[in-house]
Amino acid sequence: MLPEQTPEQKMLHLQYQLLCKEFADLFSQKNEMLTYEEHYLTAIYLNAIGQLKHQKFCLQTEIKILVQRIQLMQAYINQNVYPDKSAVEKKIAKQFDEYLKKIALESEHLKQAKKFLTDSSFLPPHITQKIKEVYVLIVKKLHPDVNPNCTEHEKDLLLKAQAAYDMANLDMLNAILLSIDLKTAAPEMSFDNLKEKVEKLSENVDKLKRQISELEAKFPFSFRDKLSDERWIAAEQLSLNADIELLTAEKKKYTEYLLLMDEWKPQLLS
Repeated sequence: MLPEQTPEQKMLHLQYQLLCKEFADLFSQKNEMLTYEEHYLTAIYLNAIGQLKHQKFCLQTEIKILVQRIQLMQAYINQNVYPDKSAVEKKIAKQFDEYLKKIALESEHLKQAKKFLTDSSFLPPHITQKIKEVYVLIVKKLHPDVNPNCTEHEKDLLLKAQAAYDMANLDMLNAILLSIDLKTAAPEMSFDNLKEKVEKLSENVDKLKRQISELEAKFPFSFRDKLSDERWIAAEQLSLNADIELLTAEKKKYTEYLLLMDEWKPQLLS
């Protein structure tokens, strides 16, 4: 017969169980943020705001190129000689190489974001919640920070559970959960070992909280609330569209001026 636990031992076991649950929940939260939510929020942002910002940047770049082309052409005109358009375009291509690469890269990001939202088959909320619940249970039982006595087989199961979670495979997660030995590690540890484990687990819980807090402060998570606010989105779109309208008019002005320069011919000098 096991000796009756002291109040301190009971409290330590309870603390350990609560920390196990908190660790598993935080671990799952961080994983969900990085494997799904980050891509989803990025796609939403790019489709709602990013494409307009990209359009604005493209116009700003086109205007800079027009201004530079005008300046280079003007240099030839000042010398009363036909502009070397080939040399002009080479200089512009070299000067704006990084701008054009950025535009091409961002265009690909916008394309992928649209594809993500179009092709992704989002699961019903109750299925998503069930997947998360089963995954949390598996993490609580198999993660080395929670279960110090996990075997190599159990570590392998955790990797398989991670893959199943990433693929939203609820059947596989349920199968993994059923195959796990349901005994907990806490009763098998001595009081001193359990106390040490509580301290270590508490440190890891705090570490996960810091990591999640740091993620929350960065893009795209920092836009989570704004992207659910239709009024904010509408206001941003209105402001960007106004900028685009002004830039379009400015581009037209420089384009027309450049057309006049193209008609210029050297003057005969007496």
